[in-house]
Amino acid sequence: MQVDRRLARLILPALVAVPGVASAQEAVATAPTEPVELFRAVCMGGAARLTRGMAEPATYATLPLPAQRAIGESAAATAADALKAPAPAAAEVPNTIYRIAGGNTYLFVPKAGTAAGQIAESCLVLWTGSGDDYLAARKIVLPSEEKVPLYVRPESKPDRATFVNASFGTTQYTLTTFGGWIALRSYTPPSDPEKAN
Repeated sequence: MQVDRRLARLILPALVAVPGVASAQEAVATAPTEPVELFRAVCMGGAARLTRGMAEPATYATLPLPAQRAIGESAAATAADALKAPAPAAAEVPNTIYRIAGGNTYLFVPKAGTAAGQIAESCLVLWTGSGDDYLAARKIVLPSEEKVPLYVRPESKPDRATFVNASFGTTQYTLTTFGGWIALRSYTPPSDPEKAN
């Protein structure tokens, strides 16, 4: 298994901008195992290296239903749609998936050009975690939330079904929860949909 090569598509664009880089392994730090930091490194930074000891291949079919539902919610457009979203079919999630550090954290690497939809083209980290992990993830999606009055804020209970999203430039960020599972997703729609397929 060559995990580093599978992430080359994420790593190489970041290296082009670094002058004097001799190799990807010298320039790119090993990915963190904490879910929010893993998301920042891979899905926001686009440059992280997975080692064999920290990542092992996984499949969508082996995830429990609440985890699959959290993934399905993350592709919804609104909170009302998210609460009704079923677990996506396996064909809608062709992403390469890695189980991180033998625990309940999973990294979904985008699989562009599959015409399978938003999840396939998304970078996603899925985990079971504490309220602290959830709040740190929420700060990525809603960085100015403290300035919003409490009665206007979206619900923030990580142990039930929740949905928050925001766009920054062309990238959409979504944070969803279902049955104790947390899904943090980034998705950049193709600029020309016909070229994406």
